[in-house]
Order: sequence, then structure tokens, then C-alpha cells
Amino acid sequence: MNSDHRSRPGGRSTTAQGRLAEGIAALYLEMQGYRILARNLRCGPGEIDLVVARRGTVALVEVRMRSSPERGRPEESIGRRKRAHLARAARYLPARLGLPPEQGVRFDAVAVEQRPFGLLLRHLQGYAAAPPR
Repeated sequence: MNSDHRSRPGGRSTTAQGRLAEGIAALYLEMQGYRILARNLRCGPGEIDLVVARRGTVALVEVRMRSSPERGRPEESIGRRKRAHLARAARYLPARLGLPPEQGVRFDAVAVEQRPFGLLLRHLQGYAAAPPR
């Protein structure tokens, strides 16, 4: 079975849940003053969920959602492979988006957790560049 279509609590597939989390994260970041440069950007063998900019800083954003605290915090699921993919993508991103070649890129995560009272979002600036915990 394709892991992208596994059923989750509430009947949503992992793909549907991921797209929902990405939409919520994009809206949240826009409310924080970020401009969305790209969504679901294919870059090599993987995908970058969001590319955002604010005050001259460009960030590659990995969005992770957890529906249950028993599975750990969402950001804990960003492993070495994903971090390496983000680092590779950062080398090609300026040219792909028409940015200056010297444009620095930050790696962020947005963690979305389902709670009994609603959703909890955390924007973790620089998180995805840090070594896995």
C-alpha cells in the first residue's frame, strides 16, 4: 500500500492531512508577515513544503503534523535524509526562484499538533538545519 494514502484518525489520508497542515502553516506564516514564494516545490528527488520570505530572509519550511502526542512531537520526525535534501535544495533554490545567487537560505519547521481544544502551531526558525535530536 502506498504510504501517501494511509488512513488517519478522522478518515483523512496522510496526503490530505499533510496538505491541510501545509495550508494552515502557509496562512499562519502569512499572518506573521511572510510572503509565500512557492508551495510543494519539486526539487530533485524530494519536495519542499513551503518557500517563504520576510525582511530579506528566505526560508525553506518543512511542515509536520501529528494527530496524537503518543507519536512524539511533529518536528522530531525531520530526519537526516530530509535535512540533507533541504541543504541540497538550498544550493539550487536561488536560480530556480530568480533570487540573487548570494541569497542566504534558512531552514525552518512548522509543527502542527492536533489538541482537544484545536490546533497548536509552532514556527521553529532554523530548526531543520540543526542536527537531529
